[in-house]
This record gives sequence, structure tokens and C-alpha cells, in this order.
Amino acid sequence: MLPHRDRSALRKIEEELAASDPDFVAALSGGAPPVRSRAWLTTLILADVTVVLMIVVGLLAGSTGMFLWGLVTVPVFVWIHRTILMRKRERTGDDAAA
Repeated sequence: MLPHRDRSALRKIEEELAASDPDFVAALSGGAPPVRSRAWLTTLILADVTVVLMIVVGLLAGSTGMFLWGLVTVPVFVWIHRTILMRKRERTGDDAAA
């Protein structure tokens, strides 16, 4: 925990920075995407690769079941990607309007 004097100095610096460059402060307050969000995106990309491999291996190996399950999951992943993209656009639109 910082002493009172240091906290006061930091608060003054924050106030001066907010007054002089609000765009910079807004960019810093946004920060990096949460770890949970990045983990979800990584999992989704791995699932996409798996579906593509299911389709390719199903075609090349003559495994009808693997090929069909790959084809069945493609629309599901397209829907998931579209939903994520639309939410991201909504958030960006909300940020621009504010």
C-alpha cells in the first residue's frame, strides 16, 4: 500500500493526464482483452482447424461419418463466428457513440 503522499501525487498525475489527453486515457482504460476472451478465441480457432481436418481426413480416408460430422459442424461454427463479430461491432459502435 502506498503512503498518502504518493497516492495524492498519483491522483494529481492522473487528473492532469485526463485533462491534457482524454483520448490517451480512454485508450489506456480499455486495456487488453481479458484472458478469458483470448482463451475462448484460441479454443474456437482450434475447433475450426479440427473441423477442417475432419472434412479433409474424411474425404481422403473414405470415412463417411467423419466427413459428415465435419459438414454438420461447419454451419454451427459459422454462426458462432458471426455472433462474435456482431457483438464486437456492437461494442465498437457503443464506444464510438459514447
